[in-house]
Amino acid sequence: MRPDRPSKEYSPRKSPRGNQRKKRGGNRFEPEEWRPQTDRVRTLVFQVLLAVETKDAYANLLLPPRLTRAHIAGRDAGFATELTYGTLRSQGFYDWIIDECSTRPVAALEKEVLIILRMGLHQLLNMRVPTHAAVSESVNLTKQEANEGAAGLVNGVLRQAVRLADSGELESRLDALSASRRLAIEYSHPAWIIAAYRAALSEHAKLGAQIPSDDDSLTALLAENNRAPYINLVARPGLVDREELADAVEDMEQDVAYSTLSPWGLIVSGGDPASLEEVRQARAGVEDQGSQLVAGIAATYPLEGSDQNWLDLCAGPGGKAALMAALGRQRGAQLVANEISPHRAKLVEDSVQALDNVQVTQKDGTQFPLREGGYDRVLVDAPCTGLGALRRHPESRYRARNETIPDITDLQERLLNRALDVCRPGGLVIYATCSPHPAETTFLVERVLKARGDGQLQELTPVWDQLIDADAWPQGLGCADKYLQLWPHIHASDAMFAAVISKN
Repeated sequence: MRPDRPSKEYSPRKSPRGNQRKKRGGNRFEPEEWRPQTDRVRTLVFQVLLAVETKDAYANLLLPPRLTRAHIAGRDAGFATELTYGTLRSQGFYDWIIDECSTRPVAALEKEVLIILRMGLHQLLNMRVPTHAAVSESVNLTKQEANEGAAGLVNGVLRQAVRLADSGELESRLDALSASRRLAIEYSHPAWIIAAYRAALSEHAKLGAQIPSDDDSLTALLAENNRAPYINLVARPGLVDREELADAVEDMEQDVAYSTLSPWGLIVSGGDPASLEEVRQARAGVEDQGSQLVAGIAATYPLEGSDQNWLDLCAGPGGKAALMAALGRQRGAQLVANEISPHRAKLVEDSVQALDNVQVTQKDGTQFPLREGGYDRVLVDAPCTGLGALRRHPESRYRARNETIPDITDLQERLLNRALDVCRPGGLVIYATCSPHPAETTFLVERVLKARGDGQLQELTPVWDQLIDADAWPQGLGCADKYLQLWPHIHASDAMFAAVISKN
């Protein structure tokens, strides 16, 4: 019988889980029991990582279909997945090791050689692949995908890394670094992102959030970003029951538990969600439980007067829009799901295909047309730095740039202003981001409301009883009363932010 709430394994993680970087010999892949189809699997991973490095591709979009086309499944697929995401999550750390072990700096290495070295280091330090196998296959991959002349360099760097790790010299060199430099290297996070996290934790503590904001909490956050997240599923109300979806997951022989942040959510230990008929039919979807909570707030926050016309101003890729529309459909509401990007608009259409109360549009959200009478509810899930979703998109930490934040916040501010423009008097605007950066969240909301004078922040407590598991969160979510801020290391979700604004 399924428990009413998640088991301890799936419960919100309230204490630090330590550094993601493990001692050599600590991974579940047992070479004595199983060997991957070496050339095919490693070559495929290399090609995915090269596309991520040179074409700004995203591993989560590339890897699954390539595994399917190559007919790679089971343990081989597991090996490929760990090698891909593990290499990306620890990329900064591995680059530092390469610099310590090579006569040529990382910046001077060919991209192909650099990627192969990172892959080799992940196998050696975090996957318990025997040294001779990891080095030999890396050398072979270099000859195949780069050039034979670099094979000696790859062999030498990897073997030197093993010697330094086994002798304790690698740890000694880390100890010699300043505390801030070591944190950035060991957890593979750029220094500016660490500073942004520190500022965000401190800011929310100042606002009254009951969350730890000390160095231990920061370290736990960085470590959690380097852990593979569980799969989160949403059962879209009126299309599939959560219990029915959970039964389907168990038929896949996967562990499943109920989300404590969403009454429609499931936490799943593994497997391929696309194999579920409910997901293929868009009656259910893959969606972080924090994202589900934001959509739930947007759809269920108490509202007086008309409540039939809803707008999702920045709807791509469609998860929140689909959940909002499913909830609205039960109350006779219509949703306009707007997404300026044609590709992302197509993803929205795919997400809402099972619903008959959604209109997908492709307009500039900053100039979205007014509607007579205005919209009753407007969700602004604004484009952001993505600092709250680095668990799921590890490559984003190396692409985001501190200097782009003014441009991002300018766009966010214009979107929030337009949302307030098109909202009816007395209606609700829900502003959300998947970033905890204060410049994108509390500072921006307060600046816009002060400049306009026609919006008022609302307390979030009216929706907690119906949305979150009171047994798991007896004191609430530890957020400031008027701001939702989730954290990976505390809530086992992406670092979603949300604020509910009532238009005067």
